[in-house]
Amino acid sequence: MTATRDEAINLIQTTYYDGIDSGDMVRAASALAEDVDWSHAQVWAHHGFARAEPSGFSSRAEVQDFLSARVEQLAEAKIRHRIDTMVYEDGKGAFLGLVEGPGGETKPFFVWFEIADGKISRYTLRPL
Repeated sequence: MTATRDEAINLIQTTYYDGIDSGDMVRAASALAEDVDWSHAQVWAHHGFARAEPSGFSSRAEVQDFLSARVEQLAEAKIRHRIDTMVYEDGKGAFLGLVEGPGGETKPFFVWFEIADGKISRYTLRPL
């Protein structure tokens, strides 16, 4: 059975992004399939992480390790991720999102994603 749009939003926003924003990378990674195709280019430059070539991984464990190594920097940056507008059909979708900084500044990004068996199987984020 294919996830509904509401289930996709819950998986990505509540489990994945809210997990990252709270520093709970185990929770964030639990949204991902074991063999996720994950690619992320930096949206908000902080702590030496610049907007450059994307990072890419092909397993949940690799993504969790990548995120876990950044818990302290993300907490200090005080940024939050949120979905703004999403389109979704038959397990595939895209959305415009925003990274919000502590002073209210926002930076937009775009994500293509796929969901299979209730987990994110493909996740590609690019800043706008």
